[in-house]
Amino acid sequence: MRNRNLSSKIIYTGTNKTPTNIQFIQYSELGHTEETIGEIQDIVSRINDQTVSWVRVTGLNDPELIIRLVKEFGLNIMDAKDVLSVYQIITVEEYDKNVFIALPVQYYYNDRDVVEHIALILGKNYVISFQESDNPLFDSIYAAIKENSLRINNKKSDFLLASLLGVIISNYGECVNSLEENFEDLEDQLLDTKGLRENLISDIQEKRREMIYLRKLLLPFKEQMAKLLRVDKSLICDEEVSYFKDVYDQLLYALQSLESCREIMSSLIDLYLNNNDLKMNQIMKRLTVVATIFIPLTFLVGVWGMNFKFMPELHWQYGYFVAWGILVVIGLAIVWYLKKKGWF
Repeated sequence: MRNRNLSSKIIYTGTNKTPTNIQFIQYSELGHTEETIGEIQDIVSRINDQTVSWVRVTGLNDPELIIRLVKEFGLNIMDAKDVLSVYQIITVEEYDKNVFIALPVQYYYNDRDVVEHIALILGKNYVISFQESDNPLFDSIYAAIKENSLRINNKKSDFLLASLLGVIISNYGECVNSLEENFEDLEDQLLDTKGLRENLISDIQEKRREMIYLRKLLLPFKEQMAKLLRVDKSLICDEEVSYFKDVYDQLLYALQSLESCREIMSSLIDLYLNNNDLKMNQIMKRLTVVATIFIPLTFLVGVWGMNFKFMPELHWQYGYFVAWGILVVIGLAIVWYLKKKGWF
């Protein structure tokens, strides 16, 4: 009764409206078959030792079906909750007959940055994948099965799991590389001080937020993915551990590139502040040049503006023109001197 009440409270917490669909793909060295299945018992009855089965679930809007599917393969109600609960960090749990993985994935689709929740279950001769949307995230693996490229049809279910994880980490790597290229473009713009845009700092801050979010998603992978290298040999055999190590190496490379992005971002902020200081210094330099030119002129005008009765200059017939001549000569002399010193 307690489990039934708990099941009724578990709902899909995401916003994707994709209807739940189950695609059953079965393959071996002899070929592959695929069909859409609606009954859980039909899936269980078709799994056998001679083939590898991939139960590909897209859309999580039918929680009852998801819960029944998870429980049918020997997992508990909390694992079903992890399948339906989005926006969580990666989780890897090993059981007697299964390995359960729930994780977020970020990738580009239709020129759009997509983040969605993925869950994977590894068992003997089968893999179950849960995906929020029906986007072609794993279509490359599906195509490899149909064409038997990389001899995937000769491999076991643990190789299929490694391939799915490889796609996920590869997409993270693309996001990190794109972010790194964006930072390099911003660095080039900052170095071009003449064409400095006013809203450049807002672009830096936007990319900084993207980097922090991506780092928040990817950093927990390092500890959790390492668990897969120590899984029981009945689920991940020694022959396939090397593939999981390759996926782990891709993860480490993505994390290393992400740390590089973090250092570049810090240097970008410092460079932006230095550019602002340089710009301010240039403004102050121009103001200093103007002030240097007009200070002696202002002094002379101030002297001649005093209302003393006995000022000989006031009675000169050409005193006004002489004063203008003196002012112009002094101004030009100062401009020549400053230009000779390289002030402008």
